[in-house]
Amino acid sequence: MSIQINYHSSIRIEDKAVMYFDPWKIEGEPHDADIIFVTHTHYDHFSPEDILKIRKPDTVIVAPETAGQEILNAVSMDADFLVTAEPGEKIEVDGILIEAVPAYNIGKPFHRKEYGWCGYVVTGTKSYYVAGDTDVTPELMKLNADVFLLPVGGKYTMDAKEAADLVNKIGVKKAIPTHYGEVAGGPDCGRKFAELSNADTEVEVML
Repeated sequence: MSIQINYHSSIRIEDKAVMYFDPWKIEGEPHDADIIFVTHTHYDHFSPEDILKIRKPDTVIVAPETAGQEILNAVSMDADFLVTAEPGEKIEVDGILIEAVPAYNIGKPFHRKEYGWCGYVVTGTKSYYVAGDTDVTPELMKLNADVFLLPVGGKYTMDAKEAADLVNKIGVKKAIPTHYGEVAGGPDCGRKFAELSNADTEVEVML
């Protein structure tokens, strides 16, 4: 099992399968992805160029239902290898259990709930919640996973304090901050998140 933050919100998790989330600015062309997850279609989360760097002939792409056609238009691929899910839906791909979790802003215009975008809880030997771009929502307060990967940069998502308040309230075991340092939030957002999180939560800062 391993977790890597490639850049920003570009995440690689290896657990029963090699899974990439919102691949962006990938170095080299590893072509090692079993499953690629797209949370939404903003440029820093959906990069057809980077998908091509990691995709194999049998790689499955998982995406929100509302983004499916845009992905097919942008990525040359067999539609049979695209799996779409609506927020709240549970599916299974290659032995990985997947729950699509609504990802949206509250009081901000960037990621509206009606867009149908999502984060994912994926379960291999452990469970991982990869949030995508979201604020703290009622749905997040009910989540349970071994590892939470949360945006902390603010402006387009929750900020470091809001993310820390979330993990403190729901008792997250391990958390990894993402989505800061360039597109939104300064380079110290991960450190701030760690400082504000309770000692019961293991925080690993990778950016």
